[in-house]
Amino acid sequence: MNRWKAYFSVGLWKLSFRFKKFLSFWLAAFSVIWTFTEFSGYYFTVDGSPWKPSVWVVIGLGIVVAIWMSRPLLRRKVLLPDHEVLLEIDVNNLYARKDGSWIIPCNCCFLHSHIDEQAIIVQFRNRFFSSPSEFDQVLAQELQNIPYELDTVRGNQVKKYPIGTVIQIQLHGIGQTVYLLATSELNPQGKGNPNLKHLEDSLKSLWTYIAEHGNTEPIIIPVLGSGRHRLVISRYVIIGMIVRSFIAGLAQRKFTKRLTIVMQPKAFIDNRYNLDDIESYFSSAGKFEC
Repeated sequence: MNRWKAYFSVGLWKLSFRFKKFLSFWLAAFSVIWTFTEFSGYYFTVDGSPWKPSVWVVIGLGIVVAIWMSRPLLRRKVLLPDHEVLLEIDVNNLYARKDGSWIIPCNCCFLHSHIDEQAIIVQFRNRFFSSPSEFDQVLAQELQNIPYELDTVRGNQVKKYPIGTVIQIQLHGIGQTVYLLATSELNPQGKGNPNLKHLEDSLKSLWTYIAEHGNTEPIIIPVLGSGRHRLVISRYVIIGMIVRSFIAGLAQRKFTKRLTIVMQPKAFIDNRYNLDDIESYFSSAGKFEC
C-alpha cells in the first residue's frame, strides 16, 4: 500500500514527470495510431463507407499511451560498464525484494528486544523466527567464534562485537541469504550512537566479508543509518557512501552483478527525494574515483 502511495505522490510526479518527454511520446503515439487507422480505413468499410474512428478517440488514446510511457518510475537501474555491475534504486520494502541477499543493519551488541517493531532487524526477527529467544539462539551460534568485549546496556552486561561484524544466516525455507551487519554502537540507555565513521567502516567490512565468505547473488541493502541510528545527514549522502564503498570493494574482487538500494516508501513520500538525481549519480559513479 505504501508503495502505491509513493507512486501517486505529488513529489514523484512533480520532480520526475517531464512535459517535453510526454509531448514527444504523444506525437509518436498519435502518429502511429493515426497511420494505423488510415491503413485500416483503406481496407475495411462499415456500411459501404471507409472505417474512420473519431479523431478525438485517436487523440485520447495517444494521450493515454504517452502518459504511460512517460510515467515516473519507482525503480531505476544503471549499468556500470567498467565494472559489469548494475546499480539500482528501488522505493520499496526490503522484504518485498526476494531476488537477492538482504543486508540487515544491527547494533554491535546484536540486541533487538528493546527496539520498536518498525526496525528492520525486528521485522526480520518477527517474520522468520517463532520467538525472540529462537532468534537469540541463532545469533549466539553465529557469533560464538567472534571476539567481543563486555559492555553495560540498560543495566545489563552484554557482549559487544566490533563495528563491521558480519554474520550470515541462511533461511532454508525460502532459500534466502541474509547478512547481519553491525553498523552502530549503543549508549548505556540502549540508543544508537550516531557515528558516520562507524557506518563507513562497517560498509568496508561488509564488502570484504561477502567477497571472501559470501555468494555471488545480487545484494539488496537499505539506506543504512537513516532511521534509528540517528545520523543527521540526508539519504542522498548515505546512498553516495554506499555506492562509493561498493565500487571500492569491487576494485579488489567482483562479488556480485547487482546492488539494489532500497528506500522505504514512507521516507520517500515524506522527504520527496528525487530519483532522477539518484539515477544521474549512478550514471557517473566510479568515473571520477581512482
